[in-house]
Amino acid sequence: MNKTKIVQMYKILSHTQPTFEETDNDWITHGLNSTPFKLLVSVAISTMTHDKRTVKACIALYEKISTPQELIELEDEELATLIKPAAHYNRKTKSLKKMCHQLIEQYDGEVPQTKEELMELSGIGRKCADIMMHFSVGEPSIAVDTHVHRVLNRLGVVNTRSSEETADVINTITPQKYKQHAHEWLIGHGMEICKARAPKCKECALRDWCQYNQTRAIG
Repeated sequence: MNKTKIVQMYKILSHTQPTFEETDNDWITHGLNSTPFKLLVSVAISTMTHDKRTVKACIALYEKISTPQELIELEDEELATLIKPAAHYNRKTKSLKKMCHQLIEQYDGEVPQTKEELMELSGIGRKCADIMMHFSVGEPSIAVDTHVHRVLNRLGVVNTRSSEETADVINTITPQKYKQHAHEWLIGHGMEICKARAPKCKECALRDWCQYNQTRAIG
């Protein structure tokens, strides 16, 4: 897809999809991003977990802790119970404890400010690091989850196999002026319109030049 169409895509999405701040976003409402540490823990818990379950787990956890040391001091069984709404809560219990030890031992309890350092933390992959860089550090970056990866491949913006590869491409080709909200627009479009199993192609404002829609029409 050429640059003109990419710009057109973002212009359309900016009118059809609200930003997080323009909605009653549960992460903002319930303080999941109120501090860099809470945002870091929240994104770690969110992996492979639906948003509602992530929010439920984090609300319970943040009633008990707000610092790395406080999380470490929780018994493993209690921590696992608190975050049980999240997928793989037992594994995440161990990962969160290890991550908090890393924060204390390597960064004096503070959250690191570079993507490379963030990705060295237990439980923090590329998507989580991009979210942190964008929403905590203030460096515009497009985080790619399954929704964003699906949308961009269906549209033909990218032709990639992994979310990591998609992130590399979309962050390179997206004009800087659109990076501030691109993640929010794309994830909203993926969750509401370009769904995995039942995409609402007839309602899609991008359908006229979507490769996936054209293939379905031919089929």
